[in-house]
Amino acid sequence: MPQPVTTTNKVMLRSFWHVALLFCGILGPLIFLIVYFTFGDISPDFDMLRQPIGDLELMSYGWIQSVNFVIYGLFTCAFGIGLYKELQSGFGLYTLPATQICLGLSAILLGIFIHEPAHTYISFLSAAPLVISFLLFARRFAIDPGWKGWAVYGNLCALASVLFMFLYWYTNKHNFAYAGIFEHMIIITRMVWLAVFVLELLNGRRLAAVPKG
Repeated sequence: MPQPVTTTNKVMLRSFWHVALLFCGILGPLIFLIVYFTFGDISPDFDMLRQPIGDLELMSYGWIQSVNFVIYGLFTCAFGIGLYKELQSGFGLYTLPATQICLGLSAILLGIFIHEPAHTYISFLSAAPLVISFLLFARRFAIDPGWKGWAVYGNLCALASVLFMFLYWYTNKHNFAYAGIFEHMIIITRMVWLAVFVLELLNGRRLAAVPKG
């Protein structure tokens, strides 16, 4: 059923495809987690607490995780398109969807380039749009009275992501036993934030028109 979307002058109805694109922000991460944890758990040579997710691509039947990355990337790009339709105007109209599409393309590339050093380079490149997206969302929410408290939440997620990235890099470099946990925390920080945000939108909350500055 079409849902109303508030604009500067009138209320428009979300089309089925608009809702579907937004829902990709929940469905993509959910599929990714289910496949990753299931495949990681049944792979005898994979230590989920120590190893990065990309190592699964080098295991027997590693194509499963490669496809998982690609599917997640496609869903993330689709969400970026839905976000653009939702924003409609104001601050972040182009940059916010662009960060989501960059994250999606990074995930697709991680599924294609499974060997080092390309895989690691792509992982590093995906860190920038992740942190930037949190900061851009925080700025958008700061000037939108309908999202009180979300600016702080976005900034905290950006800070947490940087911290987990550093801890993952350091522990993985020194081959610590629980390095993989910090990579998981990066992903979970984004996925939880994204799921709550999309559910807020689908439950009727709107992104009001805001100035570009």
